[in-house]
Amino acid sequence: MNILDELDDFINKTKESKEIKRALAVKMILSGKSYREIKELLNVSHSFISEWKNQAIFHGVESLKLQYKGTQGYLKAVEKEQIIEWMRAQSNLRLSDLQNYLNKQYDVVFESNQSYYKLLKEAGINWKKKLKI
Repeated sequence: MNILDELDDFINKTKESKEIKRALAVKMILSGKSYREIKELLNVSHSFISEWKNQAIFHGVESLKLQYKGTQGYLKAVEKEQIIEWMRAQSNLRLSDLQNYLNKQYDVVFESNQSYYKLLKEAGINWKKKLKI
């Protein structure tokens, strides 16, 4: 299988738009399209095309895959369910109560309040303050 066939196969199998863009840029340059044409069609830079072309040629088409895998979550699904049950059982729950509970029971402290808000939302609890007009 030649590299153009590998690129076609890669494009058809991946669901990641960034990977598709990389593969298309490589396929187009190897098929004889000019850098200018590719830049206009895909809205990418000259260096983007060169970088991914070299990756594919020297390291194979698989090197076009995204390397970032994300971070592992702090809480397991079972733990999250237990926390949601605990939150729903509280008659009056403040953000600080949730923070303290997670810290003491699960040794979890989120970097951003957004993670706590997400848990509150999943539990169906409104944390937004009502404004007096």
